[in-house]
Amino acid sequence: AAEHSEEIPEEKSEIELDYPQTELLFYDNPSQIEFDAHVLGIYENNIILDQTFFYPEGGGQPSDIGYLDIRGEKIKVLHAEKLDNIVLHRLKKEDIQKVHPYKGQIIQGHVDPTRRRTLTQNHTATHLIIAAARSVLGDHIWQAGAQKGVDKSRIDISHYKRITPAELEEIEFLANKLVMDNIPVNTFWLDRTFAEKKYGFILYQGGVVPGMHIRTVEIEGTDVQACAGTHCNQTGDIGLIKIIKTERIQD
Repeated sequence: AAEHSEEIPEEKSEIELDYPQTELLFYDNPSQIEFDAHVLGIYENNIILDQTFFYPEGGGQPSDIGYLDIRGEKIKVLHAEKLDNIVLHRLKKEDIQKVHPYKGQIIQGHVDPTRRRTLTQNHTATHLIIAAARSVLGDHIWQAGAQKGVDKSRIDISHYKRITPAELEEIEFLANKLVMDNIPVNTFWLDRTFAEKKYGFILYQGGVVPGMHIRTVEIEGTDVQACAGTHCNQTGDIGLIKIIKTERIQD
C-alpha cells in the first residue's frame, strides 16, 4: 500500500486575556436584570466588565441579550460568552468605538427580561422531562445532550427503542404534574468529592463539569444535576410543558 503523508496544520495559539475573572451576578440574584459595572477593556467586538448579569452561552443554554446604558445611550449586547472565566459581551462593530472613552468608568447593563425568563423556564423544564422519562422508561435513561431555546428546546436521551405515543403522553403528563406540585428548585455549590458521594454520577447526566466546586441544581425528590444554567425558584414557575414530538437521532 502506498504511504500517504499529510501536512499537520499548525495549532492556533490560544487566546489569553489579561483581565480579572468576571463576577457572575446572576447566581446570587437570578431575578435581577439591571446592574452597574466597571468597563475593564475591549477585545475585538467585545466589551469586558468587572461583573455581569448577562448569562454567557453554555451548557446548551443560549446567552442573554440586552443593552448597555452609557450616559443615556443604549448600546445593544448581541451575545455573551465566557473565555477563561472572563465574560465577553459582543457589540456591533460600530458601537465598540462608543465604549472606548469609558474604560475604567461605571456603566449600566440591562438584560432582556422576557428572553431570560423563557430560557430559565425551558431549562428547568428539561430537567423535569428527563426525570419524567426516567420514571416512565426506566433508570437507564441518560441525557446525552440538550439545546434550550426561546420557543422550544431539544433533549437527546439514550433509549433502546422508539418511544411510543402512549409513553410520550405519560412523560408529558408526569412532567406537568411535577409543575403543578410546585416543587422547590434548590441551587448550591458543593465540593466535587462530597457531591459525588451524596448523589453519584447522575450529577453528570448533562455532561461532566470542570472544577473542584460544582454548582448543583436539585429539584427536591425529583432530579439533581451539576448545572451552571439559570433555573426557576420552583417548578410552578415553568407553566405548561408540551412535548411536540420525538424522533430517533438516526432519522
